[in-house]
Amino acid sequence: MNKKGLLVILSVFLLSGFLLVNGCDNSPYDLPQYTEFQVHVDSIEHPSHIFLGQNLTIKFYAMLGPNGCYTFSRFDAKISGNMLNIAVYGKQEKSDVCNDGISYLYGGTLQVNRLDTGMYIIHVNQPVPPDIYDTVYVKKISVP
Repeated sequence: MNKKGLLVILSVFLLSGFLLVNGCDNSPYDLPQYTEFQVHVDSIEHPSHIFLGQNLTIKFYAMLGPNGCYTFSRFDAKISGNMLNIAVYGKQEKSDVCNDGISYLYGGTLQVNRLDTGMYIIHVNQPVPPDIYDTVYVKKISVP
């Protein structure tokens, strides 16, 4: 076997050994350090109508938790016909050290785009009933 072939085999062997030792670190730091929960929304704010082609901006207000370990996580929004189904999620950090004070979602914004003309029902799913329902109208732009 020539020197180049031996060098390639030795390099592959060393690289494989390095990846086996360092490639799969199963430390607890790889696991999520939070739990996710559905937020109970207190109220929403949005325009009564928008024009075709505009984004619908919905603002959400809620208490997330009793301390700074509770934060906003995400919106889960789906459009089904003329219904906008929305759930709001927060996360609780797994930590022994949390900032004092209640954590709020104050005007967290969801942008909804590509709505056709007509009336849409905004349905905010709550972890405990009653859910929140409201409406918004998408109008055509009238040209004089």
